[in-house]
Amino acid sequence: MNAAAETQTRPAWQIVALRELSLKARDKNFLMSLVVTLLLVAGTFGVQIWLSGKTPTSSIAVVTQKNAAGLSGSSLVDAAEKAAKADHDKVEYTSVSASSPADARDAVRSGRADLALLPTSGGWTLVGDKDVDADVKKFVTSAAAEQTLAANAKAQGIDLAKLSSGANVTDERLDPGSVNAGLGKLVTFVFAFLFYFVAFIFGMPIAQSVVEEKQSRIVEILASAVPLKHLLAGKVIGNAVLALAQVTLLVGVALIGLSQTRWSTLIGTVASASGWFVVFFLAGFLVVACMFAVAGALASRSEDVQTTAQPVTMLVVVVLMLGMMLTGTALKVASFVPVVSTVAMPARVITGDAAWWEPLVALVIAGVAAIAITRVATRLYSRSVMQTGGRLSYKEAFKLQA
Repeated sequence: MNAAAETQTRPAWQIVALRELSLKARDKNFLMSLVVTLLLVAGTFGVQIWLSGKTPTSSIAVVTQKNAAGLSGSSLVDAAEKAAKADHDKVEYTSVSASSPADARDAVRSGRADLALLPTSGGWTLVGDKDVDADVKKFVTSAAAEQTLAANAKAQGIDLAKLSSGANVTDERLDPGSVNAGLGKLVTFVFAFLFYFVAFIFGMPIAQSVVEEKQSRIVEILASAVPLKHLLAGKVIGNAVLALAQVTLLVGVALIGLSQTRWSTLIGTVASASGWFVVFFLAGFLVVACMFAVAGALASRSEDVQTTAQPVTMLVVVVLMLGMMLTGTALKVASFVPVVSTVAMPARVITGDAAWWEPLVALVIAGVAAIAITRVATRLYSRSVMQTGGRLSYKEAFKLQA
């Protein structure tokens, strides 16, 4: 079968979709923005991995003189390091010997030590040059309190173990695989911004393409060869395939990066939520893409698109804001609202708040809504795209005869 015959047997919408894919694939600006975005995502995780691999170090000048409780600075530094490692895993505190308090202060001024730990009648003084590291101060203070309590209890013949019996607090997580609130919020923000970003990157060009074809009257030539509903379907499907591919690629790179961070144990939960996001994104983007196409059909000039696209622009912004702001019952309700569910339902999945069947129900609702809105958008597009008399409102478009 030759190329001409194959083209004739191929559905019209498919030809339009392939043309959209071909144009984007040759668009240097699109390819460059994709590469830059991927590099930014990979670079962000690269910096996180590099920083997490570094061991924070602090050198602390100490003197041989002990404090009033008979504790030495070097033993306190060792105890503080032990406490810090239990909290941060990677940390290193080193003692720098000084002959006197004046020598210890001089070590800080000259840069031989980051801090100086000096004994006083009331305990200890932590000396810094311009400031004192808050983390070091926290762990030194904690270690000093623990050591002083133990020393004073021993001096008075008190069994510290019995004195503190029953004070130990442990934690138990009923769902060890769930994501902590901080990471859940971060991932939800990424989902919301990704939908916002990709919706505009691919949606607005659809509107511009439609109005350019309308303004140059090319659409009249196309309409004689291709049914208008096929023309709309081809534009939407072509851009939806590209948008879905870009989102999947970005999510994949992000998951690979996440697997190399301290949150790697949660990769399963995040990957599950990301999978749902990709699926919901497709349903949400189809709605947004159709609305952008209608916005282009209502306009008579490129300058009109900003006005005719206001409803869909507001919808995308609302999805972004609600995805970042909603919590509790409001988020649960929003997770079943079409388009908004693109971000809201994955946000509930990642925190473990959604039952296994809820994403399925929300997806069915989103799919039905996408089909219904697509049909309405097809009617509006078909009625408006051939009208060249001026900019149309949505109300006027509904009144037009098909």
